[in-house]
This record gives sequence, C-alpha cells and structure tokens, in this order.
Amino acid sequence: MKELTVLCAAAVLVGGVAVLALSVAAKLMDWETTRAVWPVTGGLRALAGPTPVTVVEGLVAVTALLPAPVGVRLGLLGAVFAGYTVAALLMRGRRCACFGDWIPTRFTMTHAAGCAVVAVLALVGILGPPGVWAAGAQAGAGLILALVAAAWFRRRSAADGHAEPQADVHRIVIFTTESCRYCAALEAQRDRYQAMADCPVEFRRADGDEEVRAAGGAFPAAVAYGADGSAVSEAAHGLAAIRDLLRHSTTPSRRSGSQVST
Repeated sequence: MKELTVLCAAAVLVGGVAVLALSVAAKLMDWETTRAVWPVTGGLRALAGPTPVTVVEGLVAVTALLPAPVGVRLGLLGAVFAGYTVAALLMRGRRCACFGDWIPTRFTMTHAAGCAVVAVLALVGILGPPGVWAAGAQAGAGLILALVAAAWFRRRSAADGHAEPQADVHRIVIFTTESCRYCAALEAQRDRYQAMADCPVEFRRADGDEEVRAAGGAFPAAVAYGADGSAVSEAAHGLAAIRDLLRHSTTPSRRSGSQVST
C-alpha cells in the first residue's frame, strides 16, 4: 500500500507540474489568442478568466517545487485538477484554451475523466507521500518535461507559420460568420488587427457561397489580395495564422481604417 501511494504521489507531482507549467507557457506565449478564445465569458471571467487561472496555475506549480509539506503540494495539485474536472463537465463541447494554439482541443468527457483521475491520485498520494526532497525532485522532473515540450511546441509553431504572400498585397480581407464565436472575438479587436498590417484590412461576413469558397470553408479566415483583385495568398485560418499574414503584408500603403461589411 505504501508503494502504491508513493507511486501515485510521484505521478501527480511529475505529471501535474508538467501540465501546469506547459499550460502557463502556452498561454503566455500567445496571450492575445488566449484572451480571444477563452471559453469563460461574462461576470465569471473575473474569477475564471485567463489571468486568474494562469496566476493560480503558476503559483501551484511553484509551490510544488518548493520544500513545502508534500501533503500541501499534492492537495493544491489535486484541487486544481478537480477544478479542471468541473470546468470540463460544465463546458463540454467548447474549446479548451488551456494550451493556446499549441494543443487546440475541446472539453469532452474524456478530458473530464483524465483530470478526475489526477485529482484522485493526488488524494491517494497524500495518504503516503514521498519525502520532501524526493517530492521536490519529482516536481522538478515535471518542470523539465514542460520546458522540453514548450520548446518543441514553439519550434513547431514557428515551422508551421503561414508563408509570406508571393506578391505585393493591396488589401487583406478577414472573413467571418455570425455563428462563429471566435469571429466575434476577432471583430471586437479589429482596430488592433488593422494596426498589424501595412495595408487596408477589411472584415467581411461570409454570407454567400462565393465568400465561403474564398475563405476556404473555415472561419475565421484571412486572404491577401493584389491590386488587380486576385488572391495572392492561401486562406489563413485561426488567429495565429491571421496575425502572421497581417504582419507579412508587403505593400506599405495609406491605412484607410478597417471596416465590417455585412
């Protein structure tokens, strides 16, 4: 029994710290996207928005690394994953923004079950935790795993970045739809997105088949157009790819201000 509880504690300390540290790194690396796609809205955002959640994750991860009582460390990790379980059940089907664009997933029953298992393992581990320094070493191993994973995800994101347009850009059109929650978040920040480009940026609702085809059938999407009105880039999908396209617009021009066409 003692061996089992020590094994449970080790699994939580290594895996839990790795997940929390990776989650914090992913959100901070692309904070704008994190804020835009965060699933909690309204008044609850003050308690469960990206900022308080990231702060709590960071504090719990740091606490797990300190020579604090092992029961406290496991209790905090278990509480966080119990909270994840509740969130996954309440928001099933919505996008999980915990790992930003690095690991785009949605809340599912599997998601909830996995978090619940970690919470239970933490509880079992408290019954027979390892020594203080052994727990610190295990938490450190989790942090190292998170750093390695973060470096790999960041390199992959850079490699998968949207390519620069092959010709000068006269304007960029961002296609949105009324039913797309991420599109609404993007439109709410249209001034910021306009400032990223050296050419006019137009927001257009894809209400017809022609716009849907131009957007590549997925939303939100951005397409760069040349002076003759022809597309000079493939459709960029997702906030990160759209920002990359905007920043790589190649024809400086007088900005006329963004607009939303309906």
